[in-house]
Amino acid sequence: MNIAALVLAAGAGSRFGGRKQLALLEDRALVQHALQPLLPRFEHHLFCVIGAYADEVRPLVEGYARVIEHPDWSQGLGTSIARGVRAIADDDYDGVLITLADLACLDTEHYRQLVERFDGQCIVASHYAGKTAVPALFPKALFAQLMRLEGDRGARNLLRDNADRVVTLPMPTASQDIDTPEDLLALAKGPWR
Repeated sequence: MNIAALVLAAGAGSRFGGRKQLALLEDRALVQHALQPLLPRFEHHLFCVIGAYADEVRPLVEGYARVIEHPDWSQGLGTSIARGVRAIADDDYDGVLITLADLACLDTEHYRQLVERFDGQCIVASHYAGKTAVPALFPKALFAQLMRLEGDRGARNLLRDNADRVVTLPMPTASQDIDTPEDLLALAKGPWR
């Protein structure tokens, strides 16, 4: 199956205090840590939606993924998903894996498991901290709904409304997203990948 991967890195990082995508973890920016584990499976099908701090983020992303600029990034995560899916919708993809730039602790194996469970019809979503969320892989049949997303809710409602076709994959590591500088510091102190 032909699957695209979409990393969302367009937000302002307000809870982080700004420029979260650019924050360093060891030797690289968070956005690069999010992209790296996707390369083995998605090398020529890896896309990154950027918006806030685009001029600074773009050079860090270009060596890993194709850049999708989202000028209306401040309208929320849902619009970033919509913009990214709209950019790939006319290509011959059977599905799109959506993940976030602040999920730096996920590795290639996490993404391999999501792809392995995908049959082209179901949604394969991560399950952690009592919720079903991204990273998630959506079939082409839902691209139109993804392109209509708005606001800050992301794909949460879409996952809920299509619960009968969601296959969940336990992924406790995905709960280690980075929202604050303290989260980044805690992650840097321990084994994180």
